[in-house]
Amino acid sequence: MTVRFQTLGPLRIRRDDTEAPAGRPQQQAVLVALLAARGRPLTTTQLLHAIWGEDEEHWPAHPRRILATHVYRIRQLPAFSPAGAGPALLQAGEGYRLPVEDGAVDMHRFDDAMRAAAAARRKGDPDAAHALLTRGLDLWYGTALEGIPGPLAGRIRQRLTVSRTAALEARLSIDVARGRHAEVLPEIAALAEAPDASGQVLSLLVLALFRSDRRDEAFAVLDRARDRAGELGLDPPPELERAHREILGSPAVPARSGPRGPVRPCHLPADIGDFTGRTAEAGLLLETLAPDGRATGRPVVVHGAAGTGKTTLAVHVAHRLRDLYPDGQLYAGLSGSHAVPVRPGQVLAAFIRALGGDVPEDEAAMAAAYQAALDGRRVMVVLDDVRDLDGIRPLLPQHQGCGALVTGRALTGLLPGARRLALGALSPDDALGLLVRVLGPSRVEDEPDAARALAEACRRHPALLRTTAARLAARPHWSLASMVDRMTGA
Repeated sequence: MTVRFQTLGPLRIRRDDTEAPAGRPQQQAVLVALLAARGRPLTTTQLLHAIWGEDEEHWPAHPRRILATHVYRIRQLPAFSPAGAGPALLQAGEGYRLPVEDGAVDMHRFDDAMRAAAAARRKGDPDAAHALLTRGLDLWYGTALEGIPGPLAGRIRQRLTVSRTAALEARLSIDVARGRHAEVLPEIAALAEAPDASGQVLSLLVLALFRSDRRDEAFAVLDRARDRAGELGLDPPPELERAHREILGSPAVPARSGPRGPVRPCHLPADIGDFTGRTAEAGLLLETLAPDGRATGRPVVVHGAAGTGKTTLAVHVAHRLRDLYPDGQLYAGLSGSHAVPVRPGQVLAAFIRALGGDVPEDEAAMAAAYQAALDGRRVMVVLDDVRDLDGIRPLLPQHQGCGALVTGRALTGLLPGARRLALGALSPDDALGLLVRVLGPSRVEDEPDAARALAEACRRHPALLRTTAARLAARPHWSLASMVDRMTGA
């Protein structure tokens, strides 16, 4: 009987091919602390800190008695009882230890694979590094230690998540360097949709687009990233500058100085080529922004949970309306879902420069200069990931010939005169359609039941569907059913 522990998702204990109970959340927190120690003993105090933190004032009454109860109940679980033939949770002085076999814990296998991959890259062996990175990434089936309480589980979760992101970026870097840019482009593009996409991911997107003969889109990604950095008062990520030098074949990147912005700026993100579904929602937006083919000046607010495709829909509609707004398209991400959102004043400055104007020092003067620059023009403005509707009023055009699209999650404030659209999950048919667009019809037709189950496992959210489908597209030997099993723990 072999007992293995899966931690790169909700905690699972498997006895051979059967899943065994893992106990209640705090018992799982004790288990995770002992598993993370790799067989080393932990004192009672260390375990108490793992569950409830360093501040003893926030501990419950009789914490040591509670811990002893958790240990007792863990020992009664089928995987740990004598009949379970699993590891024994042992007393070690005034604490405990849990010796496990090598390879029995997936987070240890992941960490070991990442260290071996880093060593292979240092030795100049990208093939070995790629194999190790893929092996480690394939162990993941969700959010590491999902639902497990306690500060130690939180720290481990954060460390593993950062390591996973770095591993994915490293694998994709090798793929692009080996000429597999067309194969991994959907996966890179899905990662780049995240508001906090790293400079490394964006640089890979630039290179993959450029090498796929999509030059305009590559330079558009580069320009948007630079503009976003400028809005935040930061330099562009160095990875992007290296990518720019590579695609230009020049040793230096020309400085962007003087009056910025063409007369007709186009700062929209690239439209997704395999945009699927949302026919009714797109129709409502088009009807509101352009009834009978003319601009109304009425803003539209698209709101919904993370991953429902708000940005993708807004950008898609804005691209369809480019002919109606020939004087330019302005785009800004306000990071409303992040701890520190972008200030409207930063966006005003970027918009004024894009429209060819000089930026005043005072924010009120900026707002006036921005509206003056829009006067007489037909410009579409897309404000993405907004938190506070009241705060973005200076960014909205006040001229009937201009249009405005706003997206956000839990939006606060009011926007008088705006039409609101709540975005939820895709319909079952549209979710299947998205899988077909990314994977091709044959893989979906070969496993229709698994395709429907996969769509439901992704909650029919476009972002998760696209990322999962891109992962499958990069692994043609994987079945859709196996991906469903990975996601559901079946």
